[in-house]
Amino acid sequence: METSSHASGGSPTGGGFLNSPRAQRRLILISGVVFAAGLIAFISAYVLRGTSGIHSPISNKPAQTVQKLVKAPPSKAAFKVARQFLETAPLRKNLDQAYPLVGRPLRGNMSRKEWTKGNIPVIDYPAGNTKTAAFLVQWSYRTQMMLEVDLVARAGSGSNVRPHLAFLLGLERQGDKPNGRWLVTTWIPDWHPPIPSEPR
Repeated sequence: METSSHASGGSPTGGGFLNSPRAQRRLILISGVVFAAGLIAFISAYVLRGTSGIHSPISNKPAQTVQKLVKAPPSKAAFKVARQFLETAPLRKNLDQAYPLVGRPLRGNMSRKEWTKGNIPVIDYPAGNTKTAAFLVQWSYRTQMMLEVDLVARAGSGSNVRPHLAFLLGLERQGDKPNGRWLVTTWIPDWHPPIPSEPR
């Protein structure tokens, strides 16, 4: 009698490795490791690149810092520039002399030729006390100053002109350097319309 080539209870033909529970668990574990490795590589290559992640380029430039203002006594040179400004630009007189007294924040990109035509970004006021008006120091630093000056209209200026008007006059050193020239960079009226009282 011929004996069957497959003994009872043996493994089926073609079953082999994948039919073992232990082998299946190993296969799942290996697949998970491969997937995790691929996910990490993708995040590293595409998500973190160009952001604050590990692939961000490191700059060798120094960090930008805000220069600390240093308090200082009011500058006599700044007072002189402020006085010269009062006697020229707001009165629309000797504008050629006023041009070098004014910084770019106030005059913008105007050329000297444009400036001397009189259409300038400086509020005019027909003051009669520009030579004697007192300067009240609001604050004073080594490279910046803010002054307040109360101007009085000269006689005959008209009923539409306020009898007196206070202005804020700011100055900065050119280039924000301790030895830079003082320039006028702010000129605005320090006036607010009165708040009407509630009717009784």
